[in-house]
Amino acid sequence: LIVRAVIRGRIARKRRLFGNQLADNLDVLASGLRAGHSLIGALSVVVADAAEPSKTEFQRVIADEQLGVPLEIALDRVVDRMKSRDLEQVSLVASVQAETGGNASEVLDRVTENIRERQELRRLVRTLTAQGRLARWIVSFLPVGLLVAITVMNPDYIRPMVHHTSGLIALAFGLVMIIAGSVAIGRIVDIEV
Repeated sequence: LIVRAVIRGRIARKRRLFGNQLADNLDVLASGLRAGHSLIGALSVVVADAAEPSKTEFQRVIADEQLGVPLEIALDRVVDRMKSRDLEQVSLVASVQAETGGNASEVLDRVTENIRERQELRRLVRTLTAQGRLARWIVSFLPVGLLVAITVMNPDYIRPMVHHTSGLIALAFGLVMIIAGSVAIGRIVDIEV
C-alpha cells in the first residue's frame, strides 16, 4: 500500500506539473503556427523549449506521428496518460485542422485563455480547501498520536485495551471510524475543476 501510494503521488505530481506547463507550451505552439510551421513542426518547436514532463510527452507525440499514427490519436494517448482535459481540446483542434484547415493559432490562443482561467480557478479551490485538507490529517492522526503518547506515559492504562476482547473490538472500531472519517473529509475537499 505504501509503494502504491508513493507511485500514485508521483503520477499526480507529474500530471499536475504537465498541466501547469501546458498553457506556456500552447503559447509556443501557437507562435510556431503563426510563424508558418505545420502543426507537427510547431510541436517540434515546443519540444525544443519545453521542460519535463512536457518534453517527453510531446516527443512521444512526434515519434508516434513519424511512425504513421495520426496526430489526433497520438495526442489522445497523451490525454489518457496525463488525464488532461485541456490537452483534449488541443487534440480536437488538431483533428479540425487536419480535416478542414483554418486558423489553428487563433483557436489555440482561445484554448490557452481557457486553460489559464481554469488553472486560476484550481488554485483558488485549492486555497479554499486547504483548511479541510489539514483538518483531515489532524483528525486522522490525533487519535493515533494520543494512543501512542498514553502508551508511552502509562502502559498500565492501555494494557486492558490490548489484552481483552472488548478492548480489541473498541480499538478496531476506532480504527475503522478514523479511516472512514479521513475518507469522507478527503472526498468533501477533493473538488474537481
